[in-house]
Order: sequence, then structure tokens, then C-alpha cells
Amino acid sequence: MDSKTKLSVIIPVYGAEKYLHQCLDSILAQTFNDFEILLIDDGSKDNCPQIIDEYASKDSRITAIHKENSGYGASVNVGLDKAKGKYIAIIEPDDFIDSRMFEDLFTLAEQTGADIAKSAYYLNYEVKTYKNCILFDFADKFSIPQGAFKIEDCPEFLSYHPSIWSAIYRREFLNKNNIRMIEAPGAGWTDNPFQVQTMCLAEKIAYTSKAYYHWRVETLYDYDALKDYTIPFKRSREIHTWLSQNNISSPKILKNLYKREIVYINIVLSMKDQNSYKQRISEAKNFVSNINSKFLPENIKKQVDYLKSHPYLYFLRLKMNNIFKNILKIKWNKQQKYIICFGKFFSFD
Repeated sequence: MDSKTKLSVIIPVYGAEKYLHQCLDSILAQTFNDFEILLIDDGSKDNCPQIIDEYASKDSRITAIHKENSGYGASVNVGLDKAKGKYIAIIEPDDFIDSRMFEDLFTLAEQTGADIAKSAYYLNYEVKTYKNCILFDFADKFSIPQGAFKIEDCPEFLSYHPSIWSAIYRREFLNKNNIRMIEAPGAGWTDNPFQVQTMCLAEKIAYTSKAYYHWRVETLYDYDALKDYTIPFKRSREIHTWLSQNNISSPKILKNLYKREIVYINIVLSMKDQNSYKQRISEAKNFVSNINSKFLPENIKKQVDYLKSHPYLYFLRLKMNNIFKNILKIKWNKQQKYIICFGKFFSFD
């Protein structure tokens, strides 16, 4: 690939052999074909290295890179350092995309001069008790300006999941601002700081309500996917350190980050690990002690203030809410005679 390549597609790969073929086939089926694919094998122990080499041998646009395991962020950084495209896309190996994603986002970026061209996306739930494909359109959640805008004009993006993969980024913009992933073990939620840095530094952001990216979700509840309760706190502290270092103190930005972080705290406190609940409560209390409640909407402010003063009671109330939430989700199947409660099957045969 030469320097005129329009798009570099970075795919950090680890333990995704079940879905990797579908992911790569969806990229090769794009209506837009002026791209390179950088497949970063992060020391995968399954058949991913062989699959990567197989695709690289068949298509000159694909480069296979094998390295020792160092995590999602480090793998993306290898791709960013080797990329030659005008724009960057980051695709996760267990997801897939619709055929017009790259063509439409490239056109949007070129027409608006955007540093980030972002889209709606699909949540593909593939859980034993629940299978569904749901459209997530940011424009359904809040008002988004027409054309190009800055994050100060639409800070609500920072309240929601980073979804860094439902976008393309101008490579010159990333390099000029020295934007790279935090290198942490495993996945490590490194998409959170990356999203904040790109959104806050972009001169122009453009958005489309068309959805192309299918994000595969294999747990019904967020707290079931989280294995290390310290990760959300680490990434959030790194984000606030970066904001301080870059003199970013907009109340709008902080308010929306705090809203997301309260959701993360609720996820941490809802985890099923009974051995760590005291540490989780302590971490949550310490974190919210630095939140300035005056930036928050009233309902979120009440949560923060209550968690600051009554952390253990907040934890118990959250646990009870989750129990009742599950009870209300009981489903009765008359033909097969079973109910689903707490995500489990109870048969009456």
C-alpha cells in the first residue's frame, strides 16, 4: 500500500476464531475498496494466527502482524504506527460491518472536513436467553447539529458507550495530537480514554444516523462482562488526569463524563463477586468524592451525594433493585413449560 491509500483498517485480534471469518469477509465485501487491512495478532492461542495468514496470502491489501500478547491498546497502537491511510478505522474481530460503512463514512468525512466521521450502530445480542439486534442511534438520545461540530456543541456523546469502532478518524489528526491507546493488559477499557481524547481534540466531528457496525454482545448484563472492578476507576482517573493536563474543564464535558461514570460505578457495585464488595464500595466512595455535584442533573446529583455519604446503603439498594429487576423479567413459555428468572431456565416438565 502506498501513501495514497484512503483508509487503514486496524483489527486487533485475540481469541476470536469463532467470528474472525465473518468479520474479515464483511470488510472485504465493502463497496469501498481503497483500503489496507492491518491484522494484529496479539499472541492468540487459538487458530486466529492461521486464519490471519490465510487471508493475508489471498489479498495484497492485508498485512499480517504477529506479536507477543500485550493487550488491545498496544495492538491498536502497532496498527496506528504502521498505518498509511488518510483515515483510520478500528474494527473488533468478533464484530462485523455492513457493506457501505467505509464508503459512506469516507464521503461524510470528505464532505465535511471532519476529523471524526461517526455513525449509529447495532447491538447484536447473542445471549442464551436473549437474541436480538437493536439499533442505537445517538440522534434518538439527544439533538445533534447538522454538518460538522465540536464536542462542546454536543457533549452528550461522552455520556454513552465510547463505540470508537463506529467511526473513522483522520490519521493526520491522530498523529498531530499524538493520540494513541493506553497500553493495559487485556481489553482494559482503553477505548474510553481514546474516545475522550479524539472527541475533545477534534476540530470537526460529523455524524450520520445510518448504522453499519454490528457490535456483538454476549452478556445480558454489563456487570457479567466485567472481570476486574478496578478497570473502570483506572481509566476514569486517567481521563481526568489527561483533561487537567490539557486544560479542559468545560462543565458540559465534565457533566457528561460524570453521568457515564456513575453508570460504570453501578456496574462495578452490581458485580456478583462477593469477596470484593468492600473494596468496590471503598473505590466507588473515593472516586465520587472528587465529583463536583453542581455539574450534574438533579437525579444523578442525588445518586452521587447519597453514595458519598451512605456508600454501603447505596450498594444494598442497588443490589435490591437488581433483584427486583430480574424478578420482573420472569418469562413464562406455555408450550414448553418453563420460566426464565435471573437469566436461568426453570422447567416444569
